Amino acid sequence: MTVAGTPDVIVVGGGLIGAVTAFTLGRAGLRVTVLDADRPGAAWRAAAGLLTPDGERLRGTPLHAPALSSLRAWPELARALEAASGVNVAYRPGVTRLRAGGGEDRTPGEASLYPPGVVQAARHALPVVRARVTRLTPLPGAGVRVHADAGDGTGDRVGTWDARHVILAAGAWSGAFGLPVQAQWGQAHLHAVPDQRSPDQHCPARYGPPTPGFSRYLLGRPDGVYVGATARPARHPADSHPADPACLRPDRHADRWLRGVARQLAPDLPAGPGPRTLLGLRPVTPDGQPIVGPHPDPRLARAGVIVATGHGRHGALLAPATAQAALHLLLGVPA
Repeated sequence: MTVAGTPDVIVVGGGLIGAVTAFTLGRAGLRVTVLDADRPGAAWRAAAGLLTPDGERLRGTPLHAPALSSLRAWPELARALEAASGVNVAYRPGVTRLRAGGGEDRTPGEASLYPPGVVQAARHALPVVRARVTRLTPLPGAGVRVHADAGDGTGDRVGTWDARHVILAAGAWSGAFGLPVQAQWGQAHLHAVPDQRSPDQHCPARYGPPTPGFSRYLLGRPDGVYVGATARPARHPADSHPADPACLRPDRHADRWLRGVARQLAPDLPAGPGPRTLLGLRPVTPDGQPIVGPHPDPRLARAGVIVATGHGRHGALLAPATAQAALHLLLGVPA
């Protein structure tokens, strides 16, 4: 079955990168369809939403310029997302970074937001189909045919889509499309706030002092107080994880470490029920750099496949710059 109506662009993956890119393309007047497998472990479900290049130590790296570009873009993009959907993305300016020897710093423009709200808002007015893309094939002349199944382990076919272009934003599952992307587990805690104060008012975003090992940070969001985060390689490729939340098993050592971070960064955090564990698979590349550009397979590149993946722990921070880069590639305009 070929789904009726040929979109200009199919975005494969509806997480932070895919959803923000699809929203940006739609605002530019392109007809966009999003295909998303709705997998347990998708990175955006466990992402913090901190927008802090300095806290992430990006100064002096190739990611610093796109990170600053994204910081400048986020306030207007957040307003546009909320206006288009009525969904609160909880954009909050201000991140406090603690110094190792005491004291604190704040960098102008740094902020935080709520990744689930961003994804929901960005998808709001777009056609989103639950489907696991299994194959991309070039069409004669130009364009791409996208093959998909139900993504529930049955192998039931959903259909095929033809489009002028495909944006491949499959996150930790991008390795299935010939890309050097692997999965990295991230674990975080989400604390409920037992009183009537809004969590984001009770606990502004703060980043722990630079230390060896995992980054330490904490921020209030609409769903609670987020404490993060660990990182460890996944034991198996992302595609080998069954579509069952029971496969996402918390690490007890990470759990203890996260409780210590909460005591360090928010000793006044009100006592409440035990924190909820968030687990996500970050898409990482061998050199730590995202892959944004034509597909490395020349046949797919000529057909119109553009890659936007491998953002690791920086998906929320880099989403606006990635979306603009994808738009420029589609329109043939230099970034």
